[in-house]
Amino acid sequence: MLQRQQTIWWFLIGVFSLLMLPFDWMTLFVTDGNYTISAAGVVKDGAETVIPGTMPAAYLIASAIFNFVIIALFKNRILQSRLTIISIIMSIGFYGLALMYRYLSFEGDVTGSNFNWPLILPLINTILGIMAFRHVLLDEAKVRSLDRIR
Repeated sequence: MLQRQQTIWWFLIGVFSLLMLPFDWMTLFVTDGNYTISAAGVVKDGAETVIPGTMPAAYLIASAIFNFVIIALFKNRILQSRLTIISIIMSIGFYGLALMYRYLSFEGDVTGSNFNWPLILPLINTILGIMAFRHVLLDEAKVRSLDRIR
């Protein structure tokens, strides 16, 4: 029987993606006020929404659903490995999205910034994706070697 360790990794990637939704990712201290960046968007001084957060929230939810769908494709390991690569690219692409929101969200000079712990989760998702990809390839190698024995 094959041990499906990659299922755990995909599940954790989905959970970590959803875990980023309720928390603030970073706070920027700008000359005209403080800006908080989260899945809700960019908020100035805790009240005024500068940029709505539909894109980051949709991106994180899509990433979580995508990884849960990968789990359901357990009979097609080649497709799983290809979709895992896409999931890894999505995890890395989140940093691009966060940087875009960081640089497009304010006017004035940044005097300081505070990065919160949820920004480390896409990096953890990338590492877990690489581990899942490796285990899918190992499973495929086991199946092929067992087919040769028959």
